[in-house]
Amino acid sequence: MKLLTTVLLCSVFLYAADDRVKVDNDVVRILNVVDTPHQKSALHRHEFNRVMIYLDAGDMEIVYEDGRKEKQHWKAGQVAWSQAGARHTSENAGAAPLRIVEIELKKPAPAVPSERKPELDPVAIDPKHNRLLFENSQVRVFRSWREPGAAEPMHEHAGAGRATVLLTALDACVKLADGSSSDLRGAAGDVFWSGPVTHSTTNRGLKRSEVIVAEVK
Repeated sequence: MKLLTTVLLCSVFLYAADDRVKVDNDVVRILNVVDTPHQKSALHRHEFNRVMIYLDAGDMEIVYEDGRKEKQHWKAGQVAWSQAGARHTSENAGAAPLRIVEIELKKPAPAVPSERKPELDPVAIDPKHNRLLFENSQVRVFRSWREPGAAEPMHEHAGAGRATVLLTALDACVKLADGSSSDLRGAAGDVFWSGPVTHSTTNRGLKRSEVIVAEVK
């Protein structure tokens, strides 16, 4: 009985501990974090490079183990690259909670990146709706939006897979290259992951949709 109770308690603890984790596979771990105001973290370091999507405007103070201090100001919807590095503490220096989606990249950059077909590259074929934010040897990140009732041209996401972070609510129909289709719905802040895919998405909502796409190479 004592052993069973211990196992159950451990299970509950693990479930609670993983509550922030929305995706965890061999390519990425994606967390939806809420930093409450003036709650300094323990001293820590990040083992993986990360893509950071700030869902709210806010201010952060980072203090490194060697005494260096870094004050950061973020706008809602802003995206940043964060390299694994020195141990530090972090603190939300603002007055309101700060929601952050953190995409941890578990694998190093591939020796030979997947070939990208120019005629299916969403950034290249539809620059009016896709704006490149940054690209490096591990990931390409861009902002994508679509007007109500509008459809994307058929395009491809190459590489190991891609994370999509919703900046607005989404009600969409996703059509694959083989002709099959499915519904995709979510609220602002939701996160989705898929492997390499060729598809087109139609915004069925009444408002413009906006997402951040992180393609892992």
